[in-house]
Amino acid sequence: MASGFESCTFFVPMPLSAYIFTGTDCMTHTAEFDVIIIGGGPNGLAMALALGGARATPRARVLVVDARDPRKFAASGNDTRGSALTRATQNIFHGLGCWADLKDHVAEMRHIIVTDGKGMLEARPSLLSFFTADGDKAAAVITENRWIAAALMAGVDRSSDIEVRGGVTVASIVREVGFSRVNFADGQSVRAPLLVGADGRNSFVRRELGIPVEGHDDRQVALTFSIAHELPHGLRAEEHFSPTGVFALLPLPGNRASIVWGTSPEEAAQLMAIDETTFNAALNEKIGTHLGRTNLEGTRQAYPLKRQVAREITGPRTALIGDAAHIIHPLAGLGLNLGFKDVAALADCVADAMLRGEDHGSQAVLERYARWRRFDIASTIAAMEGMNALFVNDLPGLTLLRQAALRLADRLPAAKSALMDEAAGMSGALPRLMRGL
Repeated sequence: MASGFESCTFFVPMPLSAYIFTGTDCMTHTAEFDVIIIGGGPNGLAMALALGGARATPRARVLVVDARDPRKFAASGNDTRGSALTRATQNIFHGLGCWADLKDHVAEMRHIIVTDGKGMLEARPSLLSFFTADGDKAAAVITENRWIAAALMAGVDRSSDIEVRGGVTVASIVREVGFSRVNFADGQSVRAPLLVGADGRNSFVRRELGIPVEGHDDRQVALTFSIAHELPHGLRAEEHFSPTGVFALLPLPGNRASIVWGTSPEEAAQLMAIDETTFNAALNEKIGTHLGRTNLEGTRQAYPLKRQVAREITGPRTALIGDAAHIIHPLAGLGLNLGFKDVAALADCVADAMLRGEDHGSQAVLERYARWRRFDIASTIAAMEGMNALFVNDLPGLTLLRQAALRLADRLPAAKSALMDEAAGMSGALPRLMRGL
């Protein structure tokens, strides 16, 4: 996307401590960075580490800003939503130097079953199952988002070239020759050759760029929470499809599990409104007895499900990552991993440009990132849309078709191996961080 004011491809970086004056704010110091990231969630923090962490080569000076304080949020431990981290995403954590901060809080998915139909979950036959052989690495691990945030924040705190400013409000973003300047509500401003929007589904950065989104409401709501249960889960993940949504039990360390309960907006509202005792009764009736008595841990959270994708993921001096660029249905738990893939791809493009002496925020560099991510994002969204249409309904013809397809896939080792490669995130052209480099 042409910016209309790019006059050259190469530039000479100013010293990291430089301050500049502009004609419109000659009394205001504008601090200068190599990269500014708006959004201090998992994708934003991972982006900061990929570009400015201790293991980054070359190492950029990075500023992370967020309306909330990322350090306080990470320390609070309030986000108990569970997330699957593919093998490729685990490689990113190794590469960023913060796997050691996370590894004690993950559980492998060594056995996965998929069922289809109505009734009690434990009474449903398994139509498709996957086992990870002893000695082989599981395709994914499950952890809670609070541990992801804490691990990434620990890595950031070990990195002298990353600055984090929490509790600040971005008032505007101004394009200048060779820079994006971010103006804060308190009158301060900062600028960098590259701005990264990691500020979620309602991205301020995306709106400032004037980039529209396409998508639709799935008329489903996902309740997410953690449970404690009496009997061991054996590192087994369960995915049960029904006409109202998917119900997933994902193993956590110990006798604990993360739950994703997809249902209609009406039932979701009822489940969120009832007291904890009544909710635990409904939960035990839903799950059955194979885990023994189960009880809610922490709080329930409800998220309306929608598909949303930005028409462009770059603009002048700006790249979008994570939910700012795309939101997909959580059927296969790929949303967070898709955002981490954005991080790794953009890190490759920026690092290569800096090593070559290129302007790392130029249109040419950003177009490399956009080309790399465009097909993967579109194909992943299409796959999730297709799965949702196929699995979350009770049309007799489709019910028979999906049951037959699942049973057939379960009998074909090559098909199951290909599905596990996809689940591990190890297929396609992967950025260096995802390849463990």
